[in-house]
Amino acid sequence: MKELRVAIVGATGLVGQKIIDILTERDFPVRSLTALATEGHGRSVDFRGQSIPVQSVESADWDSIDVAFFAASNEASQRYAPVAARHGVTVVDKSSYFRMDPSVPLVVPEVNPGAIGESRIIASPNCSTIQMVVALEPLRRQYGLTRVIVSTYQAVSGTGREAMDTLRRETRQALEGQPVIPSTYPTPIAFNALAYCDKFGDEDYTGEEWKLTRETQKIFGEALPVSATAVRVPVFVSHAESVYVETEKPFAVEDVRELLAGAPGVVVVDDPSRGAVPTPLDAAGQDMVLVGRIRRDLFVDQGLHLFIVADNLRKGAATNAVQIVETLMSRWA
Repeated sequence: MKELRVAIVGATGLVGQKIIDILTERDFPVRSLTALATEGHGRSVDFRGQSIPVQSVESADWDSIDVAFFAASNEASQRYAPVAARHGVTVVDKSSYFRMDPSVPLVVPEVNPGAIGESRIIASPNCSTIQMVVALEPLRRQYGLTRVIVSTYQAVSGTGREAMDTLRRETRQALEGQPVIPSTYPTPIAFNALAYCDKFGDEDYTGEEWKLTRETQKIFGEALPVSATAVRVPVFVSHAESVYVETEKPFAVEDVRELLAGAPGVVVVDDPSRGAVPTPLDAAGQDMVLVGRIRRDLFVDQGLHLFIVADNLRKGAATNAVQIVETLMSRWA
């Protein structure tokens, strides 16, 4: 298999670090690794026993790179991804900047690998979108979907390393009886739940909620009604989602379980009598999407409830990006 010259923009961040881990775990064929950052250059990252110096993205030699994973800000992607692409680099972007650009494919390999096409820039969806569409795609293909309502319970790592530090600090303060002064979020996150994960926008839906709607529609290639409520919870890693769908065709719940159990990227954890339901702790550290609480709605015969959990830093970010390149490599072979 051809070895690739790989760059990671945002190599010192949570997702950038996780991409490094995933490349090692999946034995990705890396000929060379270039670590880039908009801030924090001068530091180093570890990769397969080597210390790799972190360079400024402004000084990147794009002609010496085959694939670049962008795990930085929208501004960094806007400025540098087109430059890399013009030099023949295949860019996989984890920011939200290109996701809704009609000329840029938005890809989850288990769902729409054919969308990749010949584009030099490929967008990876929002973490909460990825896990939902992985679980819903088998149902969409088998039964058709007419409506989706999703409530998310999102880990603080979705905000970044600072938010994880904030949760630790606030938890310690609360347990010690000290005043809890919020910093990352407008109100404390420790022992709390915040009914917003982003800034409020059109129709009083947050940006995170609009991502679930618009990204799902683009990935599925249809104007599927998706209504979302995104909630931040005091969990370090892994997003959970309560998802209600209505189907075009009738279904048997046992058939749904069997269908999901055989779906790529999905593990069914659904034995409530034994307490077997998906949890964030179960999902953390793995790449599979866990699905449970599979049950028919009490009042809508073709209504179905699911509980979906996945590691937002792995499948929701780093692993999906690496899988996109693996999909491309299978075509290059």
